[in-house]
Amino acid sequence: MESMWFHVHVPKAGGSTLRQLMNRNFGKGYYNSVSLLESRQYSCEDVRHIASSQPWLRCISDHKLSLDLPYDFPEALVHAYAFVREPVDRYVSRYFFHRQAEIHCAAKTAADLRAFVEQELVQGQVEPNVRSQVRFLNQGRCDHDLTVIEQAIATGRAFLFPVERFDEAAVCLETLFPATFRDLSYVRVNQAERTQDVDPETMALLRHHLAADQPLYHLACHELERCIRQCFPQAWDFEVALRDFQARCAVRRDNFNPLFLDRGLPVQKVAA
Repeated sequence: MESMWFHVHVPKAGGSTLRQLMNRNFGKGYYNSVSLLESRQYSCEDVRHIASSQPWLRCISDHKLSLDLPYDFPEALVHAYAFVREPVDRYVSRYFFHRQAEIHCAAKTAADLRAFVEQELVQGQVEPNVRSQVRFLNQGRCDHDLTVIEQAIATGRAFLFPVERFDEAAVCLETLFPATFRDLSYVRVNQAERTQDVDPETMALLRHHLAADQPLYHLACHELERCIRQCFPQAWDFEVALRDFQARCAVRRDNFNPLFLDRGLPVQKVAA
């Protein structure tokens, strides 16, 4: 039976890099859906209808997906993966990304990060699914309920990882599914420059308002450690595989296109 993969794209958790990797690994079987309404997510039945009506689909990335997926789908083996991010760092990254994006948003009208935090988190002027990674992954149920997420993981076909340890997660996915993820080496993209310092008071305010996401982040770290032990019973084997993966990343200059020198002349493509 063919596998069908769903990249549950948590905003500001490495998704832009992952979309490029999925395009490389799935080719024409990959579909990137860039949702404009992050707060409205697909139900399990919505996803079942997508899977039934698009038999060519091998992988889809979307902000509208959650981990509430049809793992019992009879026509394909449904797999999912999601990366989450340390909550405070994710929020700060999102602020700077929106300030530099070509869109009109609160991050551009707020005087600084502290004003943005006051507006979004203290006054509550932000969509719950945007603020909370837990709510994003549990299909909008609430900020604290990990049940949907834990049930998905228990199927053995949903993977939750911390994006800060992407290299380790990529090694595990390549090991578990070598025919699917032939090469996850990457070049980081979509990283926003941080042009302001974050003062301790603002950091404390962020930690308070984003505390509900910490158990999810700890769960992702635990799942990665479990996956590493499953793939590499001997720690030395994992260290060798990780070094090999990072060496492949070091020679990869671009995810898709032929390489070009700064002066615009093509050079021989490096084998990854």
